[in-house]
Formats: sequence, structure tokens, C-alpha cells
Amino acid sequence: MHLTKSEQQIMEIFWQADHPMAQTEVVSTCVDRKWKERSIFSMLNSLMEKGVLKEVGFVRSGKTYARTFEPAMSHAEYLAEVVSQQLPSSQYPELLAAMLKKVEMTPALQKELRAAVRENGQLN
Repeated sequence: MHLTKSEQQIMEIFWQADHPMAQTEVVSTCVDRKWKERSIFSMLNSLMEKGVLKEVGFVRSGKTYARTFEPAMSHAEYLAEVVSQQLPSSQYPELLAAMLKKVEMTPALQKELRAAVRENGQLN
């Protein structure tokens, strides 16, 4: 799955939001970008076709109703999808080792990582 730079920026807005958003709210959040409403409409539809965004309802918008959207997957799930398409599974241990070098390994993080592996049925 490949997202364009603009699609990634739109998804960042959704991943950071704590609620479903309508197109008009996305437009108002993108004040630093000069996207037109039609462009955002096209990107939202493209993101739904790619399976990273889903329609979850409607909200009153003036005299009409607007669709609301939320991520169909978390940011981490999206990144895992990208990595799985670009890296053979035989290189996952090397990737994990490289990622672990980038973080401070606290006892709490160790516990979370062990739990995540156990939950996915990969460790006894």
C-alpha cells in the first residue's frame, strides 16, 4: 500500500484526532496547506479505497449532512503494512534489533513488548 505525501499528511490529522472528522474539519485543520475542498474530497475517497480510512457516520453541516471519517488502522498498523511489503520476514529480527537500539529499554517497555508478542500467539 502506497500513500502519497498528501495522503500521509491527511492521515496524520486523523491519527492525531480523538474523534471522527468531517471533510470541513479536515480542511480547517490544514490551514498551513492550500488544499482545495475538492482535492481533500478526492484524497478521502482514495484513502478509503486503500483501506486506511473508513466512513463512520454523518454530522450536520449547515443545511445538509456531511460524512465523518476515522482511521481504519492505527499509524503503527499502517507502518507495519508498509514494512511488510518492503522487507522479507527473514529480515524482521534485524529490523527489530535496529528499532530497539533507537529507544531506551525501560522495564515497562520490556513488559509491553513481551505482552504484545504473547497476545499475537508468538511466544509461550
